[in-house]
Amino acid sequence: IGIRGFKIICSYFYPSDSNAMKVYAAIAKTGKPILFHSGILWDGYASSKYNRPSEFEALLEIDGLRFSLAHVSWPWTDENIAVYGKFLNAYNNRADLSVEMFIDNTPGTPPIYREEVLTKLFTVGYDIENNIIFGTDCRTGDYNHQWAKEWIMRDNAIYNKLGIKNDILEKVYSKNLLRFLGIGEAVEKRYVRSGE
Repeated sequence: IGIRGFKIICSYFYPSDSNAMKVYAAIAKTGKPILFHSGILWDGYASSKYNRPSEFEALLEIDGLRFSLAHVSWPWTDENIAVYGKFLNAYNNRADLSVEMFIDNTPGTPPIYREEVLTKLFTVGYDIENNIIFGTDCRTGDYNHQWAKEWIMRDNAIYNKLGIKNDILEKVYSKNLLRFLGIGEAVEKRYVRSGE
């Protein structure tokens, strides 16, 4: 199977760093996606400043890139949603734009914030159902299935409360990830229109 995608954590550099931008462009040419850590970084160092969602606006300049910001960028979830909206709206101004942003909803948001962030994501009015990816932040070698089960149950209770249909949940839990990895079906994108 080979490499399906790349994970990058900007722990000591901004996403717009010129050397990093060259790496992203090279990855984009392979057709592979990048999953970026985004949000506060619990690494014991003063590194979170590099992981604010607005810092990723520079990726608008990487042709053909598919990327995702993990953890809904907690605690900057509103900023994450705004940046996603900016990427959608950019298609109105730039017909040549070929970059696509996804939002990975891997926990980062503590349970007390989870309903708020999922409600914002699904009710903001952006075309988002094809670009949200479920994640757990678990490692394959010691996969914590109990942790994943608890988050799925918690999220499903919220989705049920929001009236999210099963076809959308299927996208969130599987189809969007396949498309992100370049092995799923293409979708027709509906972009935010100016003034809407």
